[in-house]
Amino acid sequence: MKINSLIVIVLTLIISFQPQATSSDTTVKKELIAAKTDQPPTIDGVLNDACWQDAPQATGFTDQRTEKPAKNQSVGRLVYTDTAIYVGLHLYDDMPDKIVARQTKDQTRIRGEDWVSFSLDPFHTHQFSDRNFFIVNPLGTKYAHLATGRAEKSEWIGLWKTGANIVEDGWIVEMEIPWQMLDYPDTTEPVRMGINIDRLQQRTGERSWWCNLGVNEFRENDGHWIDVLPPPRKRELKLLPYLIGGMSETETEEREYTARAGANIRYEITPQLRLVGTANPDFDNIEQAVEGIDFSYGERYVPDRRPFFSEDGNVYNLGNLFHSRRIMDVDGGLKLFGKIGKNTSVGTLGTYHRNNQNVVLRASQSLTATSSISAAFLSNHHRDAEANNVGNISGNVRHGKFSARSSFAQTWAGESDGKQGSAAVSYTGHLFQPYLSVFIVDPDFVNRLGYHPFTGYRGVNLGTFAQNEWREGFIRSIALSISGEASNTYEGDVFRRDISVFSRILTHSDYMLSAGWRGGQFEEYTDSVFSVGLGARASDRFNNVSINYTGGEAADEAIHRISGNVNLRAYGFTAGLSSQIQWHFERRYQQIFTLTYDFSPALSLGSRLIWQAEGVNIYFALRRSGYAGTDFFIILGDPNASKFKQRLVAKAIRAF
Repeated sequence: MKINSLIVIVLTLIISFQPQATSSDTTVKKELIAAKTDQPPTIDGVLNDACWQDAPQATGFTDQRTEKPAKNQSVGRLVYTDTAIYVGLHLYDDMPDKIVARQTKDQTRIRGEDWVSFSLDPFHTHQFSDRNFFIVNPLGTKYAHLATGRAEKSEWIGLWKTGANIVEDGWIVEMEIPWQMLDYPDTTEPVRMGINIDRLQQRTGERSWWCNLGVNEFRENDGHWIDVLPPPRKRELKLLPYLIGGMSETETEEREYTARAGANIRYEITPQLRLVGTANPDFDNIEQAVEGIDFSYGERYVPDRRPFFSEDGNVYNLGNLFHSRRIMDVDGGLKLFGKIGKNTSVGTLGTYHRNNQNVVLRASQSLTATSSISAAFLSNHHRDAEANNVGNISGNVRHGKFSARSSFAQTWAGESDGKQGSAAVSYTGHLFQPYLSVFIVDPDFVNRLGYHPFTGYRGVNLGTFAQNEWREGFIRSIALSISGEASNTYEGDVFRRDISVFSRILTHSDYMLSAGWRGGQFEEYTDSVFSVGLGARASDRFNNVSINYTGGEAADEAIHRISGNVNLRAYGFTAGLSSQIQWHFERRYQQIFTLTYDFSPALSLGSRLIWQAEGVNIYFALRRSGYAGTDFFIILGDPNASKFKQRLVAKAIRAF
């Protein structure tokens, strides 16, 4: 059987499997009755408000890994008004003096410390794309992930409140989540929503859930919030304009003065459908990720940090079919995304520049709590080239712990009509997660908006991932992955024969040891490369150190690479050094040094220095950002240049 035929068969099975998929409504046991209050609590991290006394309680938390009652239990309370949802949490801890809390900046990923999360699935679809979660640490620092995604500006995300306190038997959190920042059904009748609460205790590594989703987080096992009547949704219009002024030195050492303005706009066409637009966006002053120097046969993947593309990015998550860094220049852009039905989501993206225009369209349909199908269309029009269009259909289904997924894409670019496709089956077990996939990429598959380092090959990939955790003792967790690929060109020649093994051990004293090996053949070249790494304070993002060594043979040449990271925080200063030196076909090096001083969680002075063979670049930035009010940036240098650039820019942003 041909590989592309197998892909079509798997995709057909996904669609036809829908009637047999079992709804999770009969399997979830825990639920809370919606309780409306006319006396909302004061958000101060103290559970003494009258509304909490008779509020429905979420109790009986379970350890995610052991599936036994959590050693340190939690109690959640939930009430609501016509303006907001209120969550009260008491996180018990028998060693409150060892609670870990470090992050002080809102809307920054909280990891490596104690945290608690409240999740809400307003449409009760059990799909991750409809899930909102609100995370708080013991300092009251908050991070929100909304179903549609939002930019960093607080007024853009929504102004929600938290209060937290460490007490003698643990810690307490209160949340106020305005309805207005959420997407939810437009209804006059009470509805059922999906809810859950989970918590990480950093000291022991215990992840506990009110309704245990397990290590693989099967979302159909969420709890239920019953008979909740959300308020009518108010449609909002938000404007986020910016002003920039500055000067820079040209290559002829002349001063050049610049001034520009632009804006983002956000409008709710319906309670579940939003329009986001940008005019003359500022991409020059966004600190992009830095491409590494590690050896690669093809193009390295570098993520995109530009807000217009990262906001609502989950709507346009098409794997390697869409890589937003391909869109370099934008004069204006529009996004329309949201729901046109409980189980139907749409997303459109369009950008305009005098030299090129781009369009991305996507529609997704949830078939059951564990299956969905989606279709997408991408188009790139460049002034000096023929139009490039790509169509895609994909689907996934899970029954118990067995999953299947498939994707098929067709491109049209002049004379090209190439195809790309894949089909995979996997088992998501408690300890082991094996998988098998087949794939094809035609030689004439052209997608100017995607990330495709290679074309013209087909083959199979198989492997497994295994992990276990221990709450006590020397070892905290062990992870092991093994994978292999066998693929040929369309002419029958070897494209890749590859086997890789990687392992990692983390101790309760927060040391990390990793080791791996990868070997095989790429076209006419052979590889055999091993690596070993050691880290201390591995889970502490602010104070840690690690060193790694890689050696062996890559592309028939000896390779040696030494890399390391050091991060320190003290007295308001946060410093980080990432260093790589590689000896291969030639000696290459890259050192990245960052230094930040925080005057407050919102106001900071920072710099980044990049020293590599192409040159040395450094820039400085005084910024006030991420919180309500006016954001401003004063930047000396160019954050993304290869060498230092004499440039001074001032930027102000205000939400209306």
